[in-house]
Amino acid sequence: MGAVFANQIRAAIAFVGDGVRETFPFDFDVFDAGDVRVVIDGSETETGFHIALTPADQGGGGVVRFETPPVHGSTITLARQLHLRRLSAFDAMSIPRGDALERDLDFMTAALGDVDRALSGTLRFGPDQDAPASAELPGVEPGRALIWNSDGSGLSNGPTGDEIAQAATKASQAQDAANRAEAAESRSETAAASFERSNASAMLNLDFRSGDLLAWEDERRMPVIDAPVSRIMDIRETGSLVRLSSGAQLTLPVASLARNGVRYRVFNGDGTMVDITTASGNVIRPTNGGAEVTVYPLPTRGDMVDLICDGTRWFAAPIHESGPVIKLSRVASQSIPAGGAFLIEWDQVIEDSHGLYDSGVHGVTGLPPGFYHVDIAVRFPITDQSVSTTLSLERFDGTDWSSHLQSNDITAIGSGASHSLRLNGIARIGMTPGTGLRLRLWHSDSQTREIGDHDLLTWCHIHRIGG
Repeated sequence: MGAVFANQIRAAIAFVGDGVRETFPFDFDVFDAGDVRVVIDGSETETGFHIALTPADQGGGGVVRFETPPVHGSTITLARQLHLRRLSAFDAMSIPRGDALERDLDFMTAALGDVDRALSGTLRFGPDQDAPASAELPGVEPGRALIWNSDGSGLSNGPTGDEIAQAATKASQAQDAANRAEAAESRSETAAASFERSNASAMLNLDFRSGDLLAWEDERRMPVIDAPVSRIMDIRETGSLVRLSSGAQLTLPVASLARNGVRYRVFNGDGTMVDITTASGNVIRPTNGGAEVTVYPLPTRGDMVDLICDGTRWFAAPIHESGPVIKLSRVASQSIPAGGAFLIEWDQVIEDSHGLYDSGVHGVTGLPPGFYHVDIAVRFPITDQSVSTTLSLERFDGTDWSSHLQSNDITAIGSGASHSLRLNGIARIGMTPGTGLRLRLWHSDSQTREIGDHDLLTWCHIHRIGG
C-alpha cells in the first residue's frame, strides 16, 4: 500500500451533477469511510449517501452513492480528510507486524501530504524574507484591517472599512478640488483678458460680400443657430455659432474665392453622433495635423470646432473647452399656483460635473466666467383654457437674481395632453463675487397647474461652451 500513497498526486476530485447520476467514484486512497469528505455546492454534508471502499490490492479509492441524485448543475466535491489517530498499538512484548507498520507509515505519509497541500494555500514568509517578523495575530477587533506595525516586526489592528472609505473619498475630493482650482485659474485669466470686449448687447453686422445687413442681440456677438436636423449652411450666416444635436449633419457651402474668410463655429450640444460634411468634393483639413476628410465628426458632447474657408478649401480648428456640464430633471409633479412666478424645483440631478447645483435656491451657483449654452424644457398640461406662459432664466450677480433670458408661449386647448415649453440660448457669466442660473415659470391661468411628472419632458441642461 505504501507505493500507492507515494505515487498519488491528489486527494480530491469534483463532479457536476446532472440530476440523474447517483454514483461518483474517487481514486485516492483512504483508511476508512470516515476519511471521505463530501461537499455539495460548498456545503459539507454527512447524510444521504453511502461510501464503498475498493481494497488497496484492487486499485484503492472507492465510490460514493447518493440516495437522491444531486440536482442538475450542482458541484459535488469528494476529498480526503484524515482525522488524527493511531491505526495500530504495540506493547513492549509484542513483535510489530510488517503490514501494520506499513499501514501506519501510509497514514503518516498521507497526512503529511495533506498538510503540505494545505500549507501551500496559506500566507507565509518567502524564502528571501530573513527579517525578524512575527505573524502572530493581534486581539480581534471586528471590522478592522490587519496591517504591519510601524517597525515591520509584527501585525496590528488598522483602520476600519468606513475609515478607509472615508479617506479614499477625501483624497478624491481633494484631487478634484485641486483640478477645479487649476482649471478655474486658467479660465479666469482668459475671461479677464476678454471680459470687456465680451460684454455686449445689441450688435449690427454689415456683410459687404453678400450685401446683407444682419442685426441680432446675443451675449457672444454671434448669431446663434440651433440645428437639431441636417442643415446646409449659407454664406450669409458666416460668423454664426451652430449647435448640432439629435444626430444632425451640417453641410458646408462650396469653397470658392468669393467665400474667402467665411467662418462658422460648431459644437455638439447633446452628445449624439453629429458630423460636418463638405459639398462638391471639397475637403476639410484639420489644423492639428489630422488627415484631410470630407466628413468631420463631433462625437462627444462639448466637441467644438471653428470652420474657416480660405477660398480653396475648408480648415477645421478644434477648440478644447473644459468646464461644467449640468443636467437637471423634474420627475415628480410640482404645483405652479396662479398669480405669480414660481421657481422650478429640480428633484433629479442627472449630471453635475463640478458639483454646482444648489438645492437651497433650486439653481446652479458658483459658475466660472464664460459662455454657457442653456437648453430647458417644461412639461405644461393642456386644459380647456389656453394660457400664456413665460420661462425666465434668472442670473445671480452676487447680490440679487434678475431675468437674463426669456421665452414666451401660449398653450393649446384640449385634454389629456401636454405642451412643451422651451427655452434655449447663450448665457454669459461674468467675473462677479457670486454667479448662478435658475429657472422661473409664470402662467396666466386662474387655477394651479401641475408641471413635471415625467423625467423626459422637464429638464435643464447647462453646458459651458467657451471662455
